[in-house]
Amino acid sequence: MSFTSSLRQILFGSPFGDVYPPRPNPTSLAVDGRTVALRILREYVCNLTFFLPMQKGAKPKPFKIEQNNFHIEWPDYETDLVFPSAIVVPSRARYDAIGLVSYVEETTRDVYKKGTVLQWQGEYVENIQLEVHASSRPERRSIIAGIETALTPTEQMYGLRFKMPDYFNELVCFTLNDRENIDDRMSALKRRRVQLGIEMRFNIVALVNYTQLIPQVVTNTDVAQPDQTVVDLQSDPNARVIIP
Repeated sequence: MSFTSSLRQILFGSPFGDVYPPRPNPTSLAVDGRTVALRILREYVCNLTFFLPMQKGAKPKPFKIEQNNFHIEWPDYETDLVFPSAIVVPSRARYDAIGLVSYVEETTRDVYKKGTVLQWQGEYVENIQLEVHASSRPERRSIIAGIETALTPTEQMYGLRFKMPDYFNELVCFTLNDRENIDDRMSALKRRRVQLGIEMRFNIVALVNYTQLIPQVVTNTDVAQPDQTVVDLQSDPNARVIIP
């Protein structure tokens, strides 16, 4: 992040990564944290195996949602919707302040680049709608059952958590909040839908410069108060000068 001299004069506060001697902050990532998080969710869901019930006495048929059929955003061009498929329907997100000031992850010092450290800017929170399309009621039921189980895979906590290697290993949390089975006139055309409300949250971070703090003590001995005496440190044998 860089500022012109005119902007720097009117900017209130210290810019992130403002160090001496001055040097530019690292460039921003090419991909935002939301995209990284949704790519991980897509990989996870597409690795799940669902089981379609068959005729009485027959074993359930395993199936998956292919990655090409899991869309984290609206496609740039028209594409055929192949069932089963999943689409992330976005909603308005919010940025929650993490406190009165930013927070620096001390453990990331020099990890990603020499002379830099990660700084939390805020928390990103979005309630996405994972819309799943199926061709039949049994297929939709199987997908719902699998996702409901898979979104709480550990004993320690509710929800699903991943580290994001492409976003400085920050933690993203997916929490299942609600669900709606959608049945309309398209159901008769073998198009069944369900929307799963999932809260997604992670920390927005930035890689910024840092400089090492060198403690110094400065003492003024040139002027004495009326009730004080100026001490000549060079001639006083009892005086000691300590340099940090």
